[in-house]
Amino acid sequence: MSKKISKAHDSFVKNILGREVYARDFIRYYLPERITSQLDLDTLEVSSKSFVSDELKENLTDLVMSLQFKNRDLAEIYMLIEHKSNLYHLTKLQLFGYLNEAWQNKRKDELPIIIPVVFYHGKKKWNYSLEFSDMFKPPGKHYFKYIPKFEHILLQVPEINKQKIKSTIVLEVFNLVLEHIFYPDRRDRIYKAMELLFQGLQAEEAGEIFAVIVKYMLSATDLTPEEVEENVRHLPKGADTVRTTADVLREEGKHEGVIIGEQQGIVKGELKATQETLIDLAVEVYGPIPDMLQVKIKSIQSIENLRALNRKIIRTESLDEFTELVDRAALN
Repeated sequence: MSKKISKAHDSFVKNILGREVYARDFIRYYLPERITSQLDLDTLEVSSKSFVSDELKENLTDLVMSLQFKNRDLAEIYMLIEHKSNLYHLTKLQLFGYLNEAWQNKRKDELPIIIPVVFYHGKKKWNYSLEFSDMFKPPGKHYFKYIPKFEHILLQVPEINKQKIKSTIVLEVFNLVLEHIFYPDRRDRIYKAMELLFQGLQAEEAGEIFAVIVKYMLSATDLTPEEVEENVRHLPKGADTVRTTADVLREEGKHEGVIIGEQQGIVKGELKATQETLIDLAVEVYGPIPDMLQVKIKSIQSIENLRALNRKIIRTESLDEFTELVDRAALN
């Protein structure tokens, strides 16, 4: 799955569950009653916190909700919702990293409880254990005391739909869209689900969620705006919503292309400057250097390798020794 499509899935989930009214319903209806019965759902806030480190934000997402327990005003609990559209065998390790990141930031004697939830809507059935300690295979039971132990809750969209779990119109439509988005021959079920919005919600709310779904369909599938418009023109402002959304996506694509182009230009400029600095330094140390050596230096596309050569050149004793280092760097 491409990064762009994966980002579209994450964006859709966050767009819905990032709204407190739907997040509250999500916890109320989908989490075990033994947990929800002790939570004060009126205190729920979709937190701006993230337990994903900065260097991983491009590839991973999390959705954090903070609540309080009933009758414990100062107690904290977080719901960590990790969305998955593909099976991933190291999900538990990701979750462990999130938990550690959160607790490291707290650094209190009494840490908040964090309930990790994996919300999965991929094609294949989730077939991994929910218990973190199952990732270890110790030679004896006495080793388990040294292994962290926690479970995550698993919510699989197809199972939610199959069991017809009590829900709300928005969450019902949300889950139907997530389940059928992967299957071109099931797209008619998504269009039917859209109709439910206008049958059961106020016009403004229905139109808002409808627009979110249209954006998701245009971003995560190969459907054209014309194909989507043909199937929703009977809905209130259906055709207009598709055209407006398509225009917005085109503009976002242009903007993203400009940013990527600028970033690539900056990298190329820095690479060229680093190559020229190394050539100038080599000339200063050894005098005029062969044209082929300059060509070889300019063939090195790693700024890190070029900088390493800048540091090493002062320790070389001959041009031949430096040339050998350049040859090695050019191969990497």
